[in-house]
Amino acid sequence: MLQVKDFMTSLVITTEIDTPVVDAAKLMAIDDVGSLIVTKSDVLAGIVTRKEVIGARLFSDESYQSLVIGDIMTTPVVTIGPEAELGQAIGLMNQTGKRRIPVIEGNDIIGMISATDIIRVLATMKFIADGSTEEEEEEH
Repeated sequence: MLQVKDFMTSLVITTEIDTPVVDAAKLMAIDDVGSLIVTKSDVLAGIVTRKEVIGARLFSDESYQSLVIGDIMTTPVVTIGPEAELGQAIGLMNQTGKRRIPVIEGNDIIGMISATDIIRVLATMKFIADGSTEEEEEEH
């Protein structure tokens, strides 16, 4: 059984709710991530993606400079547990339109599963399946 914990990214970059958007954008660029988990006193408060950061930039420069992550984050956050099956993650992404879902165990954020992670898994499985099919055909 394919579980979320086996394919999630364990590296989770967090930022506090009152972080200036400008600083969060720099953090995303430095760590080369497409999203940040937003916390308030170490508790999950929201999620912010590159798309929201870029969208915030469309405001005037003055307002962009004064925005904090809490102003543009998405909340409530759709989450999933590490023991969930990969199919559940795919269903949740399809149902909500979210491409990145934080993986929560108890009150801890332990990872992130993204559409890219899932595509990588499915592509690998297809590659393996195609390879074994070719080998079986060669034997006949």
